Amino acid sequence: MTASLSAAAIDPLRESLARLARGKSQALTNLLHDVEVHTTIDGTRVVCHCHTLKLDAQGRPMVRDLVRVICDQVLDFAIPRSRIAEAESEFLATRSTAKFARLTVEARRLFTDLAQSGEGGELLLFVLAERLLKLPQLLCKMSLKTNSRMHVHGADGLHAGVDDATGRLVLYWGESKIFADGITAIRECLGSLAPMLLDDANGGSASDRDLQLLQRHVDLDDAALEAALKAFLDVEGEHYNSVEFRGLCLVGFDCDAYPSAHCQSPTVVDLSTVVKRISELLPKWKAQIKHRIQEEKLDVFGLHFICVPFPSADDFRARLREELDLAPASPVAALEAVASGDDAVRAAAVSTATAKPARRKKSPEVS
Repeated sequence: MTASLSAAAIDPLRESLARLARGKSQALTNLLHDVEVHTTIDGTRVVCHCHTLKLDAQGRPMVRDLVRVICDQVLDFAIPRSRIAEAESEFLATRSTAKFARLTVEARRLFTDLAQSGEGGELLLFVLAERLLKLPQLLCKMSLKTNSRMHVHGADGLHAGVDDATGRLVLYWGESKIFADGITAIRECLGSLAPMLLDDANGGSASDRDLQLLQRHVDLDDAALEAALKAFLDVEGEHYNSVEFRGLCLVGFDCDAYPSAHCQSPTVVDLSTVVKRISELLPKWKAQIKHRIQEEKLDVFGLHFICVPFPSADDFRARLREELDLAPASPVAALEAVASGDDAVRAAAVSTATAKPARRKKSPEVS
C-alpha cells in the first residue's frame, strides 16, 4: 500500500517541484476558455479539464496564436535544464544570446517533419501541464532522440507533483493524441497509457524503461532535488512506497462548434455559442473516457484528462509544422524512415510518401 510522508519530509519537495514549473498561465488564458476544469468524472478517479479556443475580434478561432505560444516553449520542452542554465551563464558573462539561439535551433530540429506526427500534442501537453496544472517535466525525452524521425518511446512525458490530500509524491505518465475523431483519440490515448500504469507481467515494460531513463538522465539543475527524487525511486529506499503513479492525458480532435473557415461573416458565431455547443458535447466525451477507463482496467488510478476540441486537428498539426519551419517530408526521405524500426514512424512515412500534396484553399480565415 502506498504510504504518505510527514509534512517535514514532503514540504521541501513540494516547494521545490512547484518552483520548477515554468511560464505564466496568462498567455494561455488569453487564448483558451475553460469550459470545465478540475471536475471529477463520476465513478472514476479522473479529473477532467476541457478548454476551447477563444475567438479573435473577427470571430475566428485563435489556432495560429495558440501554435505560436506553444512553439515559444520548444526550448523548455526539448532541452535539458542544465544546458539552458549554461546558456544563461554565458549570457550573464558575455551579454550574448548566441548560445540560446543555438539551443533553439537544436530544439526545433529534434521535431520530426513527418506530416502525421503526434509531437504537436506532446508539446501542447507539456505546456498545459507546466503552466496550468503546475506539474513540472522531470525528463527531457526529446533530447534523447538519436534520429529526428524517431518518436520518443514510452510515455510522451514524465511530470511530477505532490498530492496535498495524501502527502505523496506523484509521478505522472503523459500521453497525448491529436485525431480528427474525438472518440478515437480518447480510445487510443488511454490504450497507450494503460501499459504504463498497469504492471507488466513479462517485465521490461515501457514504464520500467522510463524510470531507468529518469534515474540516469533526470536534469532539474538542482543536485539536491535530483538526489531526493532518485531516493524515492530506489526500490530499496525507505520512501519507495510513498510514490503514486498517475496518468496525464491530452486529446485534441475536430469539433464543429466553431465558425466555419469558409464562413464569410464568422462573427455571427460568438464565444458563448461555441462554449454552449461544446458544453453540450462534453458529457458524451466524458462518458467515453469513463467507458475506456473501465475497459482498460484503470479504475484505481488517478488521472488528469485534458480535452481540447479544435476546428481541425490536421490544421493544428500543419500550422505547428509551419511555425517550426519543418518542410514537408519528401517521398524519398519519408520512405527512408520505414527502416527506422518505429511503428508509428513507419506508418506515418508510408502515408506521407503516398499522399498527394495538399493545397490550402485561400479564404478570409487567416488565424
